[in-house]
Amino acid sequence: MRLKRYRSKRIAMRPMTRLGAGDLCCLDRSCLRRSLRRSLPVLLTSLVMLVLLGIPGPLKAQIFERALVLEGVHIPLPQGGVLENSNIILKGGRIIELGPDSDAPMMSKKLKVKGLFATAGLTDLSSTLTLEDVSSGDSIASAWDGFDRYDSRQILRALSSGVTRIHLVPMGPGGIVGRVSALSLGSREGGGYGILQNEDVALCIDLDAGSPLERIRTYEKVRGALKSAQDLREAVDDYNSDLEEYIEALEEAAKKKAEEKGEEKDEEKDEEKDSKKDEKDEKDDEKKDDGKDSKKDDEDGPKKPDRPERDPAAQILLQALDHELPVMITARRSADLQNAIDLIEEFQLSAIVRGADEAHLLLEELAALEKVSLLLEVPRSSLTRDGGPRRDPHLIAQLDEEGISWAVGSGGESTSLWRSIQALSGQVDASSPLSLALAQGASGPSGGWLRRGSKEVVLWEGNPAEDPLARPNRVIINGTVVWQRPSGSREGSF
Repeated sequence: MRLKRYRSKRIAMRPMTRLGAGDLCCLDRSCLRRSLRRSLPVLLTSLVMLVLLGIPGPLKAQIFERALVLEGVHIPLPQGGVLENSNIILKGGRIIELGPDSDAPMMSKKLKVKGLFATAGLTDLSSTLTLEDVSSGDSIASAWDGFDRYDSRQILRALSSGVTRIHLVPMGPGGIVGRVSALSLGSREGGGYGILQNEDVALCIDLDAGSPLERIRTYEKVRGALKSAQDLREAVDDYNSDLEEYIEALEEAAKKKAEEKGEEKDEEKDEEKDSKKDEKDEKDDEKKDDGKDSKKDDEDGPKKPDRPERDPAAQILLQALDHELPVMITARRSADLQNAIDLIEEFQLSAIVRGADEAHLLLEELAALEKVSLLLEVPRSSLTRDGGPRRDPHLIAQLDEEGISWAVGSGGESTSLWRSIQALSGQVDASSPLSLALAQGASGPSGGWLRRGSKEVVLWEGNPAEDPLARPNRVIINGTVVWQRPSGSREGSF
């Protein structure tokens, strides 16, 4: 029995020791498959790393950036109604998907905001946030230069009212004050708030500051500055024309001189037949004549025109005169509005009249202007006393009837914008406060209703399209929560 077992073992082992060429080939294939299965993950990982090494840093960060998902929010629609229980997906700071059917990507960050209402951020077209009065100003001054990005108290108060973007209006003693700048109130990498979008939104002219006599002088000063800019343009045009004539005169003089030299060479060839003494005398005479001629050319030659001095402030005014830069004219009283109308008509300006509290007294004159709109503000208490301007309670209806375009701004720190829009919405037929508020920034890149590509999201407690007591709960800009209402507080309420 032992012998048989031994033989059977040897017989069983024999195929293992005597392998043919075909068996070896099969064995190599199976080993190769096993080694490939083991090394495939390593190869794929290495391949991905090699590809990523050639990708720029920002794009590489975007590939690996986790998406932010706002789950279960309600989205008011422009035509009315609400998209309930929707997801908003942000990546790279922008909305890439929104709606009830939007699925959260893998490894995304989720924010618990279920039941809140999501809208785009509000735009304040007339803000003086963090600015102070300046002693002097001109067209070169920019509102962005005076913005205090570290004044977190005022900026957070503006964010708590749902305002995420502002047009910053410079402040000054009157006249040409500076340039309006557009900026987002998002947080900065180096600290503080405020991201510049456009430094040249409009040229700001203030006809409202000071006593009646001072306002008249301000008007004349502004008019004089615009006329001086026109005179500078004419001087530059004259200089360019004179310069062309000067260049032509130089070419003619050079041509004439070349012809005279050619005639002198022909005469010299004829005179070579004369004696050396005569030739020498003639050469001496020619040198004297050449000296006289060159002196005469210097005296009687063309004179180069004087170039006008550069005036950077006037160059900006010329942009306004050429309709390359709109003009924002602050005028509230009827007399100041008439001065603004005169400037617009005389210089054919593309203008935004800011304030316009007594516009109802000059509706026909305003309607006759082209490329003019009104920017209404919350009337200031200082302007409602001592004979200050009064706003007609039906002003908006009158503007609509005359076909005059208008918008709304806070005229201050932006915290009163939502209150002002709620008060004005009653004067607009079939318009909710939200639709009126979002219309203010609809022409901007991130303005209007919430959509793909938007970078600013406001989450509300209550539907701001219907509920007058709705208030912001969170504000998200570029994928970052820049403001959140503290639990149990009334911050952000109106």
